[in-house]
Amino acid sequence: MTGQRVLVVFEPTRSGAAALELGRELVQHHGATLTVVSVAPQGMSGARCGNSPLDYNLCIQDVVTEDLDNARASLEEFDAHASYEVLIDGVSPSLDEFAAAGCFDLVLLPARRRPMRAPGHPAAKALRRATSVEIQIVTSRPRQRTPG
Repeated sequence: MTGQRVLVVFEPTRSGAAALELGRELVQHHGATLTVVSVAPQGMSGARCGNSPLDYNLCIQDVVTEDLDNARASLEEFDAHASYEVLIDGVSPSLDEFAAAGCFDLVLLPARRRPMRAPGHPAAKALRRATSVEIQIVTSRPRQRTPG
């Protein structure tokens, strides 16, 4: 594991925090090089939709950038250095293009709950097609219940 390049796809969820935590552990205990990305979804405009999604998309990009800044602050508390990038959904580079170009050894994706199926992530399939990198779906750690 020493010297591996790790890509963490960060989302502001419990599983996103768990993926970030696992990335931090790989940096601290195995000397991995960490890159953290967040993907900003974009609203689409139809031919007759009247309203432009431009302001909405800019607002979403600001929120995703703030989430990524919070992830940076969380890692910096533990002196774990990483590089950070906001990707725009539907604009090159896509997540799978970014992963392929970065020569990563491991991609950590936060799990998303899917009814009646195992947790997964919608980007996993495209990443597996585009790269030969190991992809790990990270689920959130169970909450500790306090007696009360």
